[in-house]
Amino acid sequence: MKKIAKDQVIYAMSSENKPVLKAHSGDRICFETRDCYGDEITPQDPDRRPLQINPATGPVFVEEAQVGDTLKVTIEKITLEDQALVGSYPKSGMMADWIERRMIHFLPVQENQLEFQKDLVVKTAPMIGVIGVAPESESVECRKPGVHGGNMDCRKIREGSVVYLPVFHPGALLALGDVHAAMGDGEVMGSGAEIAADVIVQIEVIKETCSEPWVVDRDRVYVITSAETMEEALKQGCYKMNQRLQKQLGLSPEMAGMLMSLEGNSEICQVVNPFVTLRFGMPLVRFLSKEGKRS
Repeated sequence: MKKIAKDQVIYAMSSENKPVLKAHSGDRICFETRDCYGDEITPQDPDRRPLQINPATGPVFVEEAQVGDTLKVTIEKITLEDQALVGSYPKSGMMADWIERRMIHFLPVQENQLEFQKDLVVKTAPMIGVIGVAPESESVECRKPGVHGGNMDCRKIREGSVVYLPVFHPGALLALGDVHAAMGDGEVMGSGAEIAADVIVQIEVIKETCSEPWVVDRDRVYVITSAETMEEALKQGCYKMNQRLQKQLGLSPEMAGMLMSLEGNSEICQVVNPFVTLRFGMPLVRFLSKEGKRS
């Protein structure tokens, strides 16, 4: 298994980034990641203000990946370090109007739990906040989401899930980071349980095209969309899912839409980044062939 150390990070996804590792389709890779503050905020220095946030480890050049392909990333294992942190920030998140004090709260990790306070614990639910490839055109900061992936903060990107990303440049240039030990949908305060972690993935190049990130998680398939408003992100997600169901099941737009109304869920990923991110999910069974294989 190949490994990338946490000192090999980027703060923007771009085709100009120099790869730190070359890999082949089918390889397994361990990404050592920093927390979203670059591991700079510590109990000894809680007031530190990092100049950059959301470092992503990488990028990886995947030899077989060509423009128009899809990069399949299977999340095999997320191993957390022993301390996370969560913050409150004035003028940030959904509570910006009444949160007045910056506060950093450190959370020890023990036996799959976060000690929020004495006698108040939160179960860990590790997930990847930032995962993406080089965007089609200009550089995009890792703190932002887009059709290339990036800072989607989707809690369905976790152990056992599969992420599908469009390839815009030869090699794809995969990078990931911003792991959370736990985070609720929306990340409404602007912070999850930020933590450094080791992430093991398997990569595979698929000679098919996708135009945005998709996630397969347990029994559902999600399309992930980001936009300036929740309404626009949801419209995009509904359109993409409708198109996929037409192709998959041979349905008309109207019939696909009715099926989405019966079985589809529109869910918030995050509402605190420069663009909001939503996911629209349908049952995985709708995407299985008659032989029971994913298509």
